[in-house]
Amino acid sequence: MTAATKFSPAAFMVPSRQSPFRQTIAAGMALGLVDHAARHGADRAALLAMLGLAAGSDPNRRVPLDLYAATLREAARQCGRPALAIEFSASSDFADLSIVGLIGPAAPTMREALAQLNRYSRLITDIAIAGTARFTLHEEADGLWLVDNRIDVPPFPELSESTLTRMVAGVRRMGVRDYASAAQLCHTRGETAGALEQALGVPVSFGAARNALRVNAAVQDHRLAQYPRYAFALFCAHADQLLDDLEARDSVAGSVERALLPILHNGSASAATIARQLGYSEQGLYRALKAEGTSFEALLAGLRHRFALGYLEAGRASLAEIAYLLGYSDVSAFARAFKRREGIAPGQWRRQSQQG
Repeated sequence: MTAATKFSPAAFMVPSRQSPFRQTIAAGMALGLVDHAARHGADRAALLAMLGLAAGSDPNRRVPLDLYAATLREAARQCGRPALAIEFSASSDFADLSIVGLIGPAAPTMREALAQLNRYSRLITDIAIAGTARFTLHEEADGLWLVDNRIDVPPFPELSESTLTRMVAGVRRMGVRDYASAAQLCHTRGETAGALEQALGVPVSFGAARNALRVNAAVQDHRLAQYPRYAFALFCAHADQLLDDLEARDSVAGSVERALLPILHNGSASAATIARQLGYSEQGLYRALKAEGTSFEALLAGLRHRFALGYLEAGRASLAEIAYLLGYSDVSAFARAFKRREGIAPGQWRRQSQQG
């Protein structure tokens, strides 16, 4: 969109039906973005209205991730700064945005800081991940790689770029200058590539199989402890309470969707598999979902359709690739399921979406 394009929040949103597990981000992150954008000429009131927040909102409130993405893109448009997300992550202090930003520097070592980041990552972004940890370290032939296991569905490349930027900027603030030596990102090279490489200070490979940083293994035991141990314990106790509050809001249906997301593409997701993972019998899971007014089959179909809309609107994947990513046996099966819900074929829906 150009600067002259009339603003419409709907133009930035992925058309979707609501689902029990909706990916979210902490309001503190969203408020920080608005403050940053306002300093560069964006309309603070309009951005806050998009987010459904007020200037003094509780930073621990949750904001839907798709709404945050829409607001970020509108902020970048208003400022005329395509790399706004990168600039925000590089210049803002994480400790001003989230309790998690205080816990990292208070941890004894870099390695322990990563463990705490994984422990409390849901307080920042409550999203789908592959495996049990948001970030994992992998010893490989060319060095130690820190991998972000976020499942990028629907595609949100700005979050991938800003995550790596915030990691590097945060470590620099902890006194480590030579933390990263290379980066990999799944999405293709775009107009923000130069700004990203400048912010990271390392070469970036785009179109990779993962989002990752090659990090200095020698600094994993670098001592931090920038606050007394007593303060570290207080920070963790507060974060534990916030995490308990977040988990208490989870529904069974939301837990099922969270469990489905990492295995959606392999086509083998079944009620029996998910029930075992969540500690239910298969019949027990069916009863719990029925009590919430839904079923396993409805959740699976709804999840597939919700992300089909995101993939189609993004326009980066072919119909065959989308069918694979969503676990359909072939394109025909995907097209039939899509047409039952929308009344038109997925290719036609994509063309109409792009024309609109």
